[in-house]
Formats: sequence, structure tokens, C-alpha cells
Amino acid sequence: YMYRAQSDAEYTLENINAADLSGVLWYLHNEIVVTTPRKYGVKRILRLRVTMQNTMAVYQATGGQFGPFVAFDRGKCTAVACSSIWEKFGFIVGCQVLGADVSQYALEFPCV
Repeated sequence: YMYRAQSDAEYTLENINAADLSGVLWYLHNEIVVTTPRKYGVKRILRLRVTMQNTMAVYQATGGQFGPFVAFDRGKCTAVACSSIWEKFGFIVGCQVLGADVSQYALEFPCV
């Protein structure tokens, strides 16, 4: 499973950030509950059942299953290198390790 903290809004699950359980709790603790009102109106945690397979180009370049992580805010990539990553690998799942057993993922495509 992957988890996503978000507001009560309902929208398509594409171009989003998600995390493992410890990653979403890290996000809540470090970025959401530190401001009033809560950043992005976050009120709930969604649990997403995800099956994914990245491109062979990612595996050949990294030796792993995930590509570079890019941040999404309000459905838009806010990282500088988005276009160059997508040109090189296609639309992939990226991963950012935040610490021991804490990961966040960037889902750069529609989740079905």
C-alpha cells in the first residue's frame, strides 16, 4: 500500500505524491501540523493499493525499481528537473528515502 494525506477534495489520482505509512506520518509531523490552518487543508489519509512497473530505462540506469523523486504540489511538478527526467525515462514512479524505513513516492501518471 501507499498512503496520501489530503483534504476532503476528490480528484483524479495522477501527478501526486504518496508515501509508505511511516513516510505519510513524517509528512504530517514535519509539514502539515506545524502551521495553522493546516497546509493544503489536509484532513485525512488515503490508503492506495498500488501495482507498478517502471520502464527498463530506469532499471538499467539505477539498478532498482524506482526513478528520481520529484515533488508535486496541486497536481504540478515543482522540481527543476521534471522535463529532463520524463524525457529520459518516461512517466515513472520516483522514490525519495527520508531516513530509516521512511519513503515518499512521486506518481507521475494516472493511477487506475
